Amino acid sequence: MKKAILFAAHGSRRSASKNAIDNILKKAEREFPDVIIDTAYTSHYVRKKLCEIDGDCDLSIQQKLDAFMEQGVTHVVIQSLHVIPGVEFNTITRMLKKMEKDQDSPIKAVYGKPLLYDEQAMREVADMITGMPPERDERKEALILVAHGSKHSGEIYGQFQEILESRGHNTYMGKINTPQDIHDICLKIQNSGVKEAFLLPFLFGAGNHVQSDMAGEDEESWKNIVSSYGIKVMPVVKGIGEFNIFADRWMSNLRRAFKELEEI
Repeated sequence: MKKAILFAAHGSRRSASKNAIDNILKKAEREFPDVIIDTAYTSHYVRKKLCEIDGDCDLSIQQKLDAFMEQGVTHVVIQSLHVIPGVEFNTITRMLKKMEKDQDSPIKAVYGKPLLYDEQAMREVADMITGMPPERDERKEALILVAHGSKHSGEIYGQFQEILESRGHNTYMGKINTPQDIHDICLKIQNSGVKEAFLLPFLFGAGNHVQSDMAGEDEESWKNIVSSYGIKVMPVVKGIGEFNIFADRWMSNLRRAFKELEEI
């Protein structure tokens, strides 16, 4: 049995987004020193752009699995680095079901779960977020969690938002793909009397959504919208994968998947 770990992230053209991947790669390399470890991107758009810009055209899960086979790998954990079990995560599960049915497949594979995979995970992650960032005074400073949003998995974000905001602590969540969200949140903050707010990405890496949509200079960026309501805004330009408290959650999911792999 020759084992490998493949981290599967959405991906980004922005070099700063690699900080989150590098953080979790270092953790995995320390914990699994004898295992081959690599990264794939699940966004077709990101893979296409990176191929055009950098000439790196072998970034899909299938291409990475093919490379593993050439190295004699027989067992693989594909660890999702997604926040929710959305479209790209479901692509992974469909791929593994197809491999499982293929009696001739030279590789056995299991997946590691994303960050929010069930209600218990949502509750635990919500408790972690209310204490973020560590320097925040929750009595005087609000926290606005900036999620991506999804047309296909909106109920997951809705459930998590309800759990998170029920905790209080001047904590709110909005979705980039729902522009009205940030305006509604700003009104709530104004009504609360709080004058300052942190913007914290709920995205694995600090890609374009973080650097442009959240913290950019455009008047429609969340940073400038919050400021337009008279609220002092403090953007945290980091993906949550850069924070060990969240990276360790993904590592826990990886450990469970690795144990499952060893039992195949």
